[in-house]
Amino acid sequence: MPEYLAQHQVHIVASLPCYLEGNVDAMRGKGVYNDSIHAIQMLNALGYGKDPKLVLDLVYNPPIPTSPDFSLTPDQSGLQKDYSDYLAQHFGIVFNHLFTITNLPIGRTKFHLQHRNIYGPYLTFLASHHNASTVAHLMCRNELSVDYLGNVYDCDFNQMEGVLARSPDGTTLTIEKLLAADSLDVIEQVATRPYCYGCTAGSGSSCGGALL
Repeated sequence: MPEYLAQHQVHIVASLPCYLEGNVDAMRGKGVYNDSIHAIQMLNALGYGKDPKLVLDLVYNPPIPTSPDFSLTPDQSGLQKDYSDYLAQHFGIVFNHLFTITNLPIGRTKFHLQHRNIYGPYLTFLASHHNASTVAHLMCRNELSVDYLGNVYDCDFNQMEGVLARSPDGTTLTIEKLLAADSLDVIEQVATRPYCYGCTAGSGSSCGGALL
Protein backbone atom coordinates (compact mmCIF):
# COMPACT_ATOMS: atom_id res chain seq x y z
CA MET A 1 0.00 0.00 0.00
CA PRO A 2 2.70 2.64 0.82
CA GLU A 3 4.38 2.06 -2.54
CA TYR A 4 1.04 2.31 -4.35
CA LEU A 5 0.23 5.61 -2.62
CA ALA A 6 3.64 7.05 -3.47
CA GLN A 7 3.42 5.91 -7.10
CA HIS A 8 0.09 7.70 -7.51
CA GLN A 9 1.18 10.74 -5.46
CA VAL A 10 -1.72 10.37 -3.02
CA HIS A 11 -1.92 13.17 -0.45
CA ILE A 12 -1.95 11.41 2.93
CA VAL A 13 -3.66 12.83 6.02
CA ALA A 14 -2.86 10.55 8.96
CA SER A 15 -4.16 10.64 12.52
CA LEU A 16 -1.52 10.88 15.24
CA PRO A 17 -3.42 12.32 18.24
CA CYS A 18 -0.24 13.20 20.14
CA TYR A 19 3.51 13.05 19.65
CA LEU A 20 3.98 11.24 23.01
CA GLU A 21 3.64 7.47 23.29
CA GLY A 22 1.73 7.39 26.57
CA ASN A 23 -0.97 9.74 25.38
CA VAL A 24 -1.52 7.94 22.07
CA ASP A 25 -1.67 4.46 23.60
CA ALA A 26 -4.06 5.72 26.29
CA MET A 27 -6.41 6.98 23.58
CA ARG A 28 -6.01 4.31 20.89
CA GLY A 29 -4.67 1.18 22.62
CA LYS A 30 -1.33 -0.31 23.61
CA GLY A 31 1.18 -0.45 20.77
CA VAL A 32 -0.65 1.95 18.46
CA TYR A 33 1.99 4.65 18.87
CA ASN A 34 4.90 2.42 17.85
CA ASP A 35 2.94 1.06 14.89
CA SER A 36 2.12 4.63 13.82
CA ILE A 37 5.73 5.74 14.08
CA HIS A 38 6.83 2.75 12.00
CA ALA A 39 4.23 3.53 9.33
CA ILE A 40 5.29 7.18 9.11
CA GLN A 41 8.95 6.16 8.81
CA MET A 42 8.01 3.88 5.92
CA LEU A 43 6.29 6.80 4.20
CA ASN A 44 9.31 9.06 4.81
CA ALA A 45 11.56 6.43 3.24
CA LEU A 46 9.41 6.63 0.09
CA GLY A 47 9.74 10.41 -0.02
CA TYR A 48 6.62 11.50 1.85
CA GLY A 49 7.20 14.74 3.72
CA LYS A 50 10.32 15.37 1.61
CA ASP A 51 9.23 15.29 -2.04
CA PRO A 52 6.89 18.25 -2.79
CA LYS A 53 4.66 15.83 -4.73
CA LEU A 54 4.31 13.46 -1.77
CA VAL A 55 2.47 15.39 0.94
CA LEU A 56 2.11 13.91 4.42
CA ASP A 57 -0.06 15.74 6.92
CA LEU A 58 -0.71 14.65 10.50
CA VAL A 59 -3.83 15.22 12.59
CA TYR A 60 -4.07 16.07 16.29
CA ASN A 61 -7.21 15.17 18.21
CA PRO A 62 -7.50 16.22 21.86
CA PRO A 63 -8.42 13.53 24.40
CA ILE A 64 -12.17 13.05 24.74
CA PRO A 65 -13.29 14.85 27.92
CA THR A 66 -13.97 12.70 30.97
CA SER A 67 -15.08 15.56 33.22
CA PRO A 68 -16.57 19.07 32.85
CA ASP A 69 -13.04 20.49 32.84
CA PHE A 70 -13.16 21.25 29.10
CA SER A 71 -10.50 23.03 27.05
CA LEU A 72 -10.15 24.27 23.49
CA THR A 73 -7.82 22.66 20.97
CA PRO A 74 -4.26 24.04 21.32
CA ASP A 75 -2.85 26.60 18.89
CA GLN A 76 -2.16 24.75 15.65
CA SER A 77 1.09 26.47 14.66
CA GLY A 78 2.65 26.08 18.09
CA LEU A 79 1.62 22.44 18.35
CA GLN A 80 2.99 21.74 14.87
CA LYS A 81 6.40 22.93 16.02
CA ASP A 82 6.22 20.67 19.08
CA TYR A 83 5.33 17.68 16.89
CA SER A 84 8.01 18.49 14.33
CA ASP A 85 10.79 18.99 16.88
CA TYR A 86 9.98 15.87 18.91
CA LEU A 87 9.40 13.48 16.01
CA ALA A 88 12.49 14.67 14.16
CA GLN A 89 14.71 14.42 17.23
CA HIS A 90 13.54 11.00 18.40
CA PHE A 91 12.62 9.22 15.15
CA GLY A 92 14.00 11.27 12.24
CA ILE A 93 10.42 11.83 11.07
CA VAL A 94 9.38 14.75 8.86
CA PHE A 95 5.91 15.79 7.69
CA ASN A 96 4.30 18.75 5.94
CA HIS A 97 1.50 20.09 8.14
CA LEU A 98 -0.29 19.38 11.38
CA PHE A 99 -4.08 19.77 11.51
CA THR A 100 -5.85 20.27 14.83
CA ILE A 101 -9.44 19.03 14.90
CA THR A 102 -11.94 19.59 17.71
CA ASN A 103 -13.82 16.59 19.08
CA LEU A 104 -17.38 17.00 17.82
CA PRO A 105 -20.06 15.49 20.06
CA ILE A 106 -21.30 12.94 17.53
CA GLY A 107 -20.96 9.18 17.11
CA ARG A 108 -18.83 7.42 19.70
CA THR A 109 -17.74 10.74 21.20
CA LYS A 110 -21.38 11.63 21.83
CA PHE A 111 -21.97 8.23 23.46
CA HIS A 112 -18.86 8.71 25.61
CA LEU A 113 -20.02 12.15 26.78
CA GLN A 114 -23.55 10.96 27.45
CA HIS A 115 -22.24 8.00 29.46
CA ARG A 116 -20.45 10.48 31.73
CA ASN A 117 -23.39 12.89 31.84
CA ILE A 118 -21.35 15.72 30.30
CA TYR A 119 -22.85 15.81 26.80
CA GLY A 120 -25.00 18.88 27.53
CA PRO A 121 -22.23 20.77 29.34
CA TYR A 122 -19.83 20.07 26.46
CA LEU A 123 -22.28 21.50 23.92
CA THR A 124 -22.69 24.57 26.14
CA PHE A 125 -18.90 24.92 26.37
CA LEU A 126 -18.51 24.86 22.59
CA ALA A 127 -21.36 27.34 22.08
CA SER A 128 -19.91 29.71 24.70
CA HIS A 129 -16.62 29.81 22.76
CA HIS A 130 -18.24 30.47 19.37
CA ASN A 131 -16.00 32.67 17.21
CA ALA A 132 -17.99 34.43 14.47
CA SER A 133 -14.78 35.05 12.51
CA THR A 134 -14.57 31.34 11.70
CA VAL A 135 -17.93 31.17 9.91
CA ALA A 136 -16.66 32.50 6.57
CA HIS A 137 -14.11 29.67 6.45
CA LEU A 138 -16.32 26.72 7.41
CA MET A 139 -15.86 23.74 5.11
CA CYS A 140 -19.64 23.29 4.75
CA ARG A 141 -19.71 26.57 2.79
CA ASN A 142 -17.68 25.21 -0.12
CA GLU A 143 -17.56 21.42 0.19
CA LEU A 144 -20.03 18.55 0.04
CA SER A 145 -19.96 15.04 1.48
CA VAL A 146 -21.41 12.13 -0.49
CA ASP A 147 -22.11 8.61 0.76
CA TYR A 148 -21.80 5.41 -1.25
CA LEU A 149 -25.47 5.59 -2.25
CA GLY A 150 -25.06 9.07 -3.74
CA ASN A 151 -26.84 10.94 -0.96
CA VAL A 152 -25.52 14.48 -0.44
CA TYR A 153 -24.66 16.11 2.89
CA ASP A 154 -23.31 19.56 3.74
CA CYS A 155 -20.34 18.05 5.61
CA ASP A 156 -19.02 14.67 6.74
CA PHE A 157 -20.23 15.31 10.30
CA ASN A 158 -23.79 15.67 9.01
CA GLN A 159 -23.25 12.49 7.04
CA MET A 160 -22.27 10.64 10.22
CA GLU A 161 -25.44 11.93 11.88
CA GLY A 162 -27.68 11.25 8.86
CA VAL A 163 -28.56 14.93 8.31
CA LEU A 164 -29.15 15.13 4.56
CA ALA A 165 -28.77 18.25 2.42
CA ARG A 166 -32.11 19.52 1.12
CA SER A 167 -33.50 21.79 -1.57
CA PRO A 168 -35.63 24.80 -0.52
CA ASP A 169 -38.82 22.69 -0.77
CA GLY A 170 -37.39 20.14 1.65
CA THR A 171 -36.49 17.49 -0.90
CA THR A 172 -33.43 15.45 0.05
CA LEU A 173 -30.64 15.66 -2.47
CA THR A 174 -28.54 13.12 -4.30
CA ILE A 175 -25.74 13.38 -6.85
CA GLU A 176 -28.26 12.31 -9.50
CA LYS A 177 -30.53 15.25 -8.66
CA LEU A 178 -27.64 17.74 -8.63
CA LEU A 179 -26.46 16.51 -12.03
CA ALA A 180 -29.98 16.76 -13.41
CA ALA A 181 -30.25 20.34 -12.15
CA ASP A 182 -26.74 21.07 -13.49
CA SER A 183 -26.24 23.36 -10.50
CA LEU A 184 -25.30 23.37 -6.84
CA ASP A 185 -27.52 26.40 -6.23
CA VAL A 186 -30.42 24.12 -5.33
CA ILE A 187 -28.80 24.01 -1.88
CA GLU A 188 -29.63 27.40 -0.41
CA GLN A 189 -29.09 26.67 3.28
CA VAL A 190 -26.63 24.52 5.20
CA ALA A 191 -28.30 22.13 7.64
CA THR A 192 -27.04 22.91 11.13
CA ARG A 193 -27.19 21.17 14.49
CA PRO A 194 -25.84 22.07 17.97
CA TYR A 195 -22.64 20.12 17.30
CA CYS A 196 -21.75 22.66 14.59
CA TYR A 197 -20.35 24.86 17.37
CA GLY A 198 -17.46 22.43 17.45
CA CYS A 199 -16.34 23.86 14.10
CA THR A 200 -16.65 27.49 15.22
CA ALA A 201 -15.22 27.37 18.74
CA GLY A 202 -11.90 29.10 19.33
CA SER A 203 -9.77 29.09 16.19
CA GLY A 204 -12.29 26.88 14.43
CA SER A 205 -11.97 23.34 13.16
CA SER A 206 -12.27 21.51 9.86
CA CYS A 207 -10.87 18.49 8.06
CA GLY A 208 -8.07 20.85 7.06
CA GLY A 209 -7.34 21.92 10.61
CA ALA A 210 -7.84 25.27 12.32
CA LEU A 211 -9.74 27.95 10.40
CA LEU A 212 -7.94 31.00 11.78
